[in-house]
Amino acid sequence: MAKYIPKEVNQYQGSQVIINSDRLVFNAKEDAILLYSDKAIGFSTGGSIYFDTSQVDKDQEAEDPNNLDHGKFIVNSPYIYLGLKTKNTYTMNPPIAQSSLEFPTESAVLGDQLRKYLNDVLGVIEELLDDLYDNYSVTVHGATSGPNKDNEVWMNQLKEEIQRLKDDINLDEQGQLLSSDGCVFLSKNVKLI
Repeated sequence: MAKYIPKEVNQYQGSQVIINSDRLVFNAKEDAILLYSDKAIGFSTGGSIYFDTSQVDKDQEAEDPNNLDHGKFIVNSPYIYLGLKTKNTYTMNPPIAQSSLEFPTESAVLGDQLRKYLNDVLGVIEELLDDLYDNYSVTVHGATSGPNKDNEVWMNQLKEEIQRLKDDINLDEQGQLLSSDGCVFLSKNVKLI
C-alpha cells in the first residue's frame, strides 16, 4: 500500500518516546493541539474514531457559509481515499488464498458539474422528442407517414418526466444552477474541489 510503513515500536532503532497507560487525555485549554511528523501519522483503534466540531450557527451560515470559522472538517491533500478494497489472490501449489488491501479506484463526482451535464443530456432528449414528432416519417409501400396525434400523448408524458428530473437537479429555466441544497442527490454538508 504505502511506500513508507513505520517500524514496530520494538523494532525502531532511533530515539523514541513511549507513553503507555490505560487512558490518555490531551487538552489544550486556550489554543490548539498540533501534531507534526516527517513521514506519517497513524491512528489505529479496535473501536471507532470520532472527529467532532462545534455546531454551526444557522444565522451566521445563512449570511456567509464560506466565512464560518467553526463547524468544518477539512482534509487538504492531493489525493484522498475513502475506504480500502480487498484484493484476493490465489496460488496453486499449494492452493492458498490470500487477501490484501488496495486503494479504491472509483472517482468522486463533482455535484455541480454533474448537474450541468445531466441538464445537457436531458435537453438533448427533449430536442430529440420534438424532432421525432415534427420531422420523422416512415415510408411503407410508397405511402409516407407524418406526425400523429397519438404519439403526442406518450411524448408529452415523457417530457413531463424529463421536467421532473430537471426539477430534481434544481436548475432554473435557462439551465443555470440554483442552490445545491435543492438538488435531490447532493450532500448538503460534504463539498469537493
